[in-house]
Amino acid sequence: MLALFAVTVSMLLAQHASAVWQYVHRDFSGRYAIYGGYPGETTPPVAGDTKAAFTLTGAAARDMFNAIGPDLKDACPDSQVRVRNRETLSCRYHPADGYHCDFGFDLSTGLSIAGSASAAICTSSPASKDGKK
Repeated sequence: MLALFAVTVSMLLAQHASAVWQYVHRDFSGRYAIYGGYPGETTPPVAGDTKAAFTLTGAAARDMFNAIGPDLKDACPDSQVRVRNRETLSCRYHPADGYHCDFGFDLSTGLSIAGSASAAICTSSPASKDGKK
């Protein structure tokens, strides 16, 4: 009887967990650039030196930001800018600018690389300056 109860409770918990979360592909907004060289010192891409930088915004960036916490302490001079990093993934939040996450890939090797120059993490995104968040 106890075993039947345990199985029933396990099944109910599993059913509840699957009802709360589902693996779903969602649309996202963002931008990308193909380049050679390094972030902040870009050159035209050539064979053997081709990279892709991505910036995600909106809900996707918010979900990533929330998943990789906590905030870095004193990361930016502007205390309203919140920054979170994991390896080559950098995310930031500013009340006026929203959420942004930057990452990249070296397309010559397939390896993950930074998606922006480190100093750029504390600035507003170029898209937000012209009104296109």
